[in-house]
Amino acid sequence: MFRAFSDVWKLVDMMIPLKGGQERPQSSFSFPLSGTFQELIESIKSHPGETAVLLNSEHVPQGVIDPSMLIALLWEETRRLSSSMSMLMDTVNDAVTIIDQNNTVIGWNKKAEDLYGIAGKTIVGEDIQNFFSSLVVTHVINTDLPKKKIIRENYHQPLPGTHVLINASSITSGDKVIGSVCAERDITEIVLLHNELSKASSEVRQLKKEITKIQRPDTAFRKIAGHSKGLQKTVSLARRVANTNAAVMIRGESGTGKELFAEAIHEESSRHNNPFVVINCGAIPAALFESELFGYQPGAFTGADRQGRQGKFEAAHKGTIFLDEIGEMPLEMQVKLLRVLQNKCFYRVGGNDLVEVDVRVIAATHRDLEQMISEGSFRKDLYYRINVVSIEIPALRQRKEDILDLIYLFIREFCLQQGRDLVQIAPEVMPSMLNYPWPGNVRELRNVVERMVILAEEDLILEDHLPENIRFQRYTQAISDPDSTLTDITDKAEREVILQALEGCSGDKSKAARKLGVPRSTLYYKMKKLGVGF
Repeated sequence: MFRAFSDVWKLVDMMIPLKGGQERPQSSFSFPLSGTFQELIESIKSHPGETAVLLNSEHVPQGVIDPSMLIALLWEETRRLSSSMSMLMDTVNDAVTIIDQNNTVIGWNKKAEDLYGIAGKTIVGEDIQNFFSSLVVTHVINTDLPKKKIIRENYHQPLPGTHVLINASSITSGDKVIGSVCAERDITEIVLLHNELSKASSEVRQLKKEITKIQRPDTAFRKIAGHSKGLQKTVSLARRVANTNAAVMIRGESGTGKELFAEAIHEESSRHNNPFVVINCGAIPAALFESELFGYQPGAFTGADRQGRQGKFEAAHKGTIFLDEIGEMPLEMQVKLLRVLQNKCFYRVGGNDLVEVDVRVIAATHRDLEQMISEGSFRKDLYYRINVVSIEIPALRQRKEDILDLIYLFIREFCLQQGRDLVQIAPEVMPSMLNYPWPGNVRELRNVVERMVILAEEDLILEDHLPENIRFQRYTQAISDPDSTLTDITDKAEREVILQALEGCSGDKSKAARKLGVPRSTLYYKMKKLGVGF
């Protein structure tokens, strides 16, 4: 940040000392030498045409400051700051634009000239709206806001075919907004390159899939997509424990892929040629739990199969049993499960013959088992038996760098399922996908991608194909003022929707009105009410 003028100069440096016997000027006022520069300026404004006489702590005159001296000093400081600001703007690698409260351009650096092909001498001093129909730099000026309005890393298309990320902020003087500044980073080449890379990536994935058909891969964790540090750490731990017989507890929110990890651990283990049996403990009625796990003898109860039936543990002999959502298991069944894990044998319901099994147990839950133990709803001894190795799968919002990999993986999957050409994603869709918190994790992302592939026309996924809760996520994120009323929030969201419609229709208000599903007169009324200039 720049040093203020008052930090550069001290009053003692600016005064003309009074020589011995020299009288103070007739038209003058007294001012303490210990005062600040700002206080001096306020005093000069209150005593026009008078000379300031500086007094020491004993009220003895030490010197004078002629107001005319300040003009030269202020001019010199203004030149220094102007030179520093100009050099700063031309040094940064972003396109910098500065406007005043009237939308007049007062700053336009060389990078902005290169990005938009507009010379500084052409645009500086002119209304920016004469050159652009919509810019973020004009949106952050709001004289009704007492605080600075700041935008960080906002995706924007100021011109067709130009993609930028914007940092913008209002400029304030006291409580008054006097302008705004924005820095735009050109990402057009990155967006275009990303589209080309997505095509190549899809071809590579298809090639890998064909190779997999004729050759067993060297790792069973191939289905777990993502390269984030948190996910790779989890995969590394799962791979290390896979080829052992240790019981594993997989923890994570619903939809993170706990079953996928359990299956990968089984496939990577020495038991991979034997069964992998899944039991969802939250989907089995309590009355049927025992018979589902351990089976039953013929005629064990009314309605039972006359031939009897083996249970899940018996079916998983020599293999792996996956107890999903084990936190939902009834307390009375936890006792019986613990006995099986300890003794490796059990009796069928209604039977007298001991059944011995060799089963590896992998459990999973999204619940807080430690809290359940303290509440008495989960057995501590069972917890320690199944929690030999604990694996935590991070939520999707904690590994956003994996979202792109998953999106393109699912796009390829659903395009192959539907027998259609590979669809592409419009650049404006990605910010919404990356900013959304994904409470349903990978499962929710997979469902959204399936929806977008189904709705995509002309092999292109547009922002309109997103669910509304994701499409309007950025509008709710942009409303950060806790004092905003419902009307304020509604107006801001409505204004953004109108601006987007106008941008998508290149400013054609009739087309925008049809796109929004309102009469043109209503659109004009809304634009005037919300201050939308286009």
